[in-house]
Parts: sequence; C-alpha cells; structure tokens
Amino acid sequence: MRLPAAAVLIALAGVAGLPSSPAQAHSERTGTAATRITVSQERYVTTDGRPVGEVPAAIVGANQRWPDDGKGIWNSAAGRAADGIVRLSEQAGLDMLRYPGGTVANLFDFRRAIGPQDQRKCQTSGGFANGRFASTDSRFGPDENEKYVRSIGGETMMMVSAINQSAADAADFVEYMNAPADGKGTNPNGGVNWGDVRARNGHPKPYGIRYWEFGNEPYLVGQHYWWSGEATARLQQFIEGGWQRQTAKDASYQDNDGLFRGCDLATRRQGTGEPNQEYRVRFAPIALPGDDEGAAGVGDGPIAEPVLRVAGSPWQRVASLAGQASDAHVYTVGKADGIVRFGDGTHGAVPPAGASLSIEYTSGIHQGYVAFRKAMKAVDPSIEVCSGWGRPEFVEAMGSRPYDCLGTHSYSTPLADGTLTRYGNLQVAAARRDADLSDLRDRMARHFPDAATRPDLLVTEYGTLNTPAPAYEARLAHVLYLAAQVAGQLENDVRVSINSNTADLPQDDGSPDPANLFGSPPDFLMTGRAHMLGLYATMAGGHVVKSAVTGNPALTAPAGTYAALRVVSTCNGGVIRTMVVNRDAEHTVPADVALPGKGVTGTVSVSTVNGASVESYNAPDHPRDISVRVSREKADQGVLSHEFEPHSVTLLRFTGQGRACGS
Repeated sequence: MRLPAAAVLIALAGVAGLPSSPAQAHSERTGTAATRITVSQERYVTTDGRPVGEVPAAIVGANQRWPDDGKGIWNSAAGRAADGIVRLSEQAGLDMLRYPGGTVANLFDFRRAIGPQDQRKCQTSGGFANGRFASTDSRFGPDENEKYVRSIGGETMMMVSAINQSAADAADFVEYMNAPADGKGTNPNGGVNWGDVRARNGHPKPYGIRYWEFGNEPYLVGQHYWWSGEATARLQQFIEGGWQRQTAKDASYQDNDGLFRGCDLATRRQGTGEPNQEYRVRFAPIALPGDDEGAAGVGDGPIAEPVLRVAGSPWQRVASLAGQASDAHVYTVGKADGIVRFGDGTHGAVPPAGASLSIEYTSGIHQGYVAFRKAMKAVDPSIEVCSGWGRPEFVEAMGSRPYDCLGTHSYSTPLADGTLTRYGNLQVAAARRDADLSDLRDRMARHFPDAATRPDLLVTEYGTLNTPAPAYEARLAHVLYLAAQVAGQLENDVRVSINSNTADLPQDDGSPDPANLFGSPPDFLMTGRAHMLGLYATMAGGHVVKSAVTGNPALTAPAGTYAALRVVSTCNGGVIRTMVVNRDAEHTVPADVALPGKGVTGTVSVSTVNGASVESYNAPDHPRDISVRVSREKADQGVLSHEFEPHSVTLLRFTGQGRACGS
C-alpha cells in the first residue's frame, strides 16, 4: 500500500505550452510530488567519514561449496568446468568465489583434497549441506577451484577452518596456494615444502590468494562445535583460543561424547569384539590434566581427566597398553589426533561386540584468530586474514588490536503471511542490513581513527534464511531485495560481496533447484539474481557518487516503511551509471534523472531486469520469466525522463560528461 507523499506540485514544465515530463505529468495527475533523481559528481562518503573506494569487481561473488564436484559445477571425469557454467559466470560478471564454502566447510582439510584423485582422502561436512558431520568427497579441491576461477577471469577468497585445524595447518594452506615453488619453502614452520607440492600437482605458479577468512558464523550456537555454548566465552575462545569440555549434555550437538571412525563423525560406534579397536573423538586435540598450566586461551576451568565408559562402566587411561593385564579395562589416547585405542586381549581388554562407547573429554588446547593471523601472514605478509565473526561484539572485543578485515553475513528472514506482506517486509529488511553495515563501519572507525589502518569490510554471505515458499530465493521479490542490498554494500565500501550460492544439485525428487545463482546441473541457467548482478558488474572500476531522490513514493509493510526507489550511482571517467530499483510491486514510478551540469544530451542506454510479477522466477522449463531488456532513450540538457516499471531493476548508462567525475 502506498503512503501519501507530500502534496507538492512541481510544474517546471507544463507551463507556457511546454510539455510535461512523465514525472511532472504524474505529479499533476496525483497531486503528489514529482520524483526526481539528482546525481552529482561528488564522491560518496561512508558514515565513518571515508570516501568510498573504487568499486571492486569482487562486488559480484558467490559461495562456492566444495562437495559433490562443487555442487555440480565441475566435471571430474574431464577435469574441467561443467558445460555452460563458464559462459554463465562470464555473463553474470562473477568475479569472486568463496571456497570451500561456508558451514559445510567448517571441517575442511586442504591436504585431503589435493593431488591425484585416487590418492585423495575423505572430508567431514560441517553441516547445512551433505549432513552435519557426514563423510564427504574431496574431488573438487583447491586446484580444481582455481581452474574454474581462472577460466572466468576471477579470484578466490579462502575460508579456513577454525575448528579442526591449527595455526600451523592454516599456514601450510597459505604456503600451498601462495608460496613459490623454488625448492626452498617459505613456511616458517618448516616441514613439507607446499609450494613444491603444488607444482608437482600441476601448477608451478603461486595462485596469489589475497583474502582469507577464519571461521564461518561462529556466533551461532548451532555452529559452536568445540567452543563454549555460551556466547561471551565462545567469542573469547574464537579470538584467543582455549579449551572446552565435550559431554553428552551439549544442547546443539548429539553424540558429542561419542567415539567415531574416519571422516564419519555422525555415526557413533559400538564395540566390535575385535582386538586393537581404534576410534577417534569428534574434536581433536585432546587436552589432559596440567595442559592448562600457563596455556594461552580461555577454558571452562581446570582440565580434567577424560572419562571413558564401555557398556556404562568406566575404563582407565594409561600411557601404554604394553604390559597391561589381559582383562585390564584400559585405553590410550593420542592427544594430537584424538585417537582412542584399546587392547588386543593379551595387553588390555577388548570392548565386547555391541558395547556402548562414550567419552567425556576436553577439546584443546586450540588457537584463535590472533594466532592464526600471525602464522598465516608470516608465510605471506601480503594476504588479508578476515575474522568470520562479523558482528559488533567482535569489533568491541578486539578494540584496537590489528585485524585485516571483517567478514559479515547479511541475511534476513521474511515473514510468510501472504505474498505482498512477505515481500514488503523483505524490502524493509534491506534497509536494516544497510544500517548493520554502517554500524560496523562506525565501530571500527572508533577503534581505528586512522582510515589507513582501518580493517576492510567484506560481506562474505548475504541473502535470506528460512524462506517458506518453494524457490522463493529465485523469485523476483528476492532479486529486488538483493539488488537493494548490493546498493548498500557499494555505499558502505564493501570490498568483497559473496552471494549464496553458485549452484546446487537437483532436489531429492530430481527437480532442479533454481534458488542459486545458476540453478542446478545439468541445465544451468541465468537466474534473476544472475541478471541483476550482471548489471552491477558493469559498475566495477568506477567510484560511487552521491545520488539524491526527492518525491520518492513511500510504501508500507507490517515491518515498517520503505522508499519505492533505491538508487546508487557510480562514475568512471566520463561515464555515469545509475542503478534504480523500483520496489513498488504494483506501480510505475515516473522520474526525472538529473545529471551534473547540462553535459549529457543524447542517447542513454537503459537495461531493465523484470518479470511479470514479484513471484516470477526462472527454471529450466521457463528460463526467461525474468530477463534483461536493453533499450535506448534520449536525455536533454542533463535530464532523462524515465518511467521505472513496477518491481524492476534498471541500469542507466550516461556518457559524454566531458570531464572525469567521482574525483
């Protein structure tokens, strides 16, 4: 429902016989203010006082999950990208891939995903996709991802596990991706020369990955893994490292006291009755009494002895099984790898077949962001190590301690009580996500008053969560919400923007899943969001300049009000691009677009993404319900009069400014 705008009649034209523009005619007809978009040559300045930098190509990014051949984008048999995906990626201007993904990659180990396919080892899914703690393939490793990325002329942002890896492991990953293959090695930890390993795997030249992100959504209790379930302690453990008791009482994870095998950390094991049984805990390493003395990090108290039970009865930990009695209820643990070993019936008893196995233990001592960043930058000082805890509490807890960048996730959950109600609430939410970004910028500025030392702000995932309707994330309603989000990201000087997700496998019933950037294999397609991001991709290289909208129709939803038009403009030399998102689901908004001075008279390129309704979406059997139309219109003396269609995203491209702008 439209709210009445100020009843101001603007009649600059329509007098003395001059024709009215559509905006002025609409104003006269409705008694509302004429809508006018004014674009300046002045650089846009963020709320923390820093002029927005050059728009990066990485403003168009996607979350690239590794399992299942990168969720179908990779042809393992042929060793190349799947048919059609490169062409679509280029068409959408896709530049930045976040690999190996988000939640699913929380337990990823790069060493298991490199080298010949037949020598690779399994991985464990972190959740969300492929089943929490389930054993998962390693076919689409970091080298395969780089082949895809280079085929589209893009870049990669690496997500590093904060759960089952040490700082030295992360440093090894940096060395594998970025160190020269010179036979000397650059990893200060010594050991394997990972640059040479990469060269033997077919890529002698370093990949030069700039952005690395430590952890994924650790602030969510459903992703606390070994950390404390209590948020304040978990934040300190994320930053400083530490230790935490793992018991059956964990509210988020079942079987935290279980024993497991291999990469399957979901299926707890029972005794087999065989000699030399060997199992692993879920979250290695294991800390033992005394390990906390002088240790860095935050723990849940003094480290206690593990409590292992077989068929409900406690067994005793020993340093070695050698010399133990044949019926001794004993076991050993490997602190580093979390391996629990039982006897062979001669030296130590054998857990009987079908016997329940459980262990309460302390996971640790782990390292946190500070240690990871130090170790990773020791390998390659040019990289930026981002915190995956992209929330205000991290900024305040870190204070002025250095961190390179902050990776925030910008999600909303629309209400489901009716199509237009949900749609309107989602548009209101877009403004709140803008405010979240501004708040993070302002907080960082208070701790880093010198803009040159201020951490970069990245959006490492954005979209919606818990959308109720089938394929809602593919619908035009969602495209308009995302378009408004990207506008806010540009104005907040976001350096990387990652949309979720590049693609996914077909759904369980075999039908395609269109709620991704390119849908599902084998029938990948340009979705509405891919078309929209393709327009934003053309803004890369320019500077954001100020835009103002007067007479902007106000709309209302149960969650609040929002302006019909969301506008952002960039300038690159003599070319101005103005993106206009008309979020009014029912009405055209005529507007006059006024440029600096009167230097533009002539043809304007107009590209419009739209569909029949906010419920429109693309799928293999109707691939063009949302499409891009390109037309040409005329500007006169620096003004273009245009009617912005309902529920549309429109890019206006003006040339001929006569001088550089945005400087």
